[in-house]
Amino acid sequence: MKKLLQKRQLVLATLVLALGAAVFVNWYYSNPSVAADAQTMAPVQVTASEDEHLGDSLYVHNPYGASAGEYFAGAKLRRGVAHDEAKEVLGAVFNDTRADTKAVADAGKALQTLANAIKLEADCEALITAKTGVDCIVTIGERSVEAVLGGPPIDGATAMQVKEILLQKTGFDILQVSIVELKR
Repeated sequence: MKKLLQKRQLVLATLVLALGAAVFVNWYYSNPSVAADAQTMAPVQVTASEDEHLGDSLYVHNPYGASAGEYFAGAKLRRGVAHDEAKEVLGAVFNDTRADTKAVADAGKALQTLANAIKLEADCEALITAKTGVDCIVTIGERSVEAVLGGPPIDGATAMQVKEILLQKTGFDILQVSIVELKR
């Protein structure tokens, strides 16, 4: 009996550590550092070919264009990798034939929670982009939600729309919702 109890504790401790590592990786890659912002916001040098004109919208100075788009693409990619790693770890415990029923049930609950968070993040991002027209990335934690918005400077009406979307979709309290404007 002691051996079974020790095995359960070992499996549960491994599951908790793996989930904690996945949450840390997700947090680490979804919070950009100042140095990363400085690198991604560098100006892009563009030259026109014979059939393109420098007056075309592609060549007009747009401080919110390519570099902000690159930031959001990279952030979404890093978030996706962190989610995939967490799913892989939880799936391994869930599919392990040697794991006890409690560990499998805990892994199943954690997988469902992760799947719900991924869907909720995508739904919030789609609604924010549709209502405000700005690109964004939403990160949902256990006790908070954060939206990083890019594009033109955010005014009060846009901020209120974003907060309203996040409050309605996530059910968090207003103090648990934060909006971050991408540095330009």
